[in-house]
Amino acid sequence: MPTEQASAKTLMVIVSVIGLIFAIVMVILFFNAAPARSNIEEHRGSEADAECLKCHLIGDEKSPTMPHLNLGRCTLCHGMSKEEPR
Repeated sequence: MPTEQASAKTLMVIVSVIGLIFAIVMVILFFNAAPARSNIEEHRGSEADAECLKCHLIGDEKSPTMPHLNLGRCTLCHGMSKEEPR
């Protein structure tokens, strides 16, 4: 029969493993949730963050406002769309 200490230790290991798996899944889902940049001339011209912020920090009728804080590396999450430009 296992002791009470062994049961608590086993439970802690199981909870830790489940927590680690959950954290990894959440990070993967977070990076896949960002929408891709549309394949237009303005997006293909430069990948500098200043160029992104010039249009998306305030937003206008053609470009949506950035719905999150400036994280510094736009292309880390927002990849280029594979669709052909119109």
